[in-house]
Amino acid sequence: MRPKNRLVLRQGEETIVSTRAHPIRLVGPAVIAWCTVLLYSALQRLLDLTWRPYEAPWTTLHSLVGWIITLAALWVAYRYVLLPAWRWLRTVFVLTNQRLALTGPPAKDNVVALPLDALRGARVVAPTGLFAMLTRGVGRGTVMADFGALGGLKLAACPQPDAMVDLVQQSGRPAGNYSRSGMTTSSSSSFQGGPRG
Repeated sequence: MRPKNRLVLRQGEETIVSTRAHPIRLVGPAVIAWCTVLLYSALQRLLDLTWRPYEAPWTTLHSLVGWIITLAALWVAYRYVLLPAWRWLRTVFVLTNQRLALTGPPAKDNVVALPLDALRGARVVAPTGLFAMLTRGVGRGTVMADFGALGGLKLAACPQPDAMVDLVQQSGRPAGNYSRSGMTTSSSSSFQGGPRG
């Protein structure tokens, strides 16, 4: 039985890097959790201070409004805090001497692994937007790996993206006389770099 959400190594395959997405991905869920607790507390307090009925049909309605506020807070916590944190925890980027893989919920069937023999190039895509400006210098970025006809693999919020790109390119480099560094994507598929051992 194959373990779910895990890359099964082939014979002779060794793991070079296995890492999760950068922990900065958890800042958003943490801020949402904090805001949800504050808003929930404020709404419950406001409800108790402004409207506190003592007679039969209104006490039931008061309880119902309190439950609606509680359920809304729980839904927000589940959808925007727990699910992203669980997704971050289960998502792993794996580089072996034969494949580059993404395991976890972003991948269909929980594992996408592409052979390094088909690698045409890898690059870092810097994050954009206001959050990217605030988190500049924390050592995260998106790694895009091009595997030609097999497609591409996107490692979002990869820690130390420049080092990961270097490792991916070194692992995917042919064993012959020429390297792929400095070549364009179109020329890298034309020149295989001599015999492979």
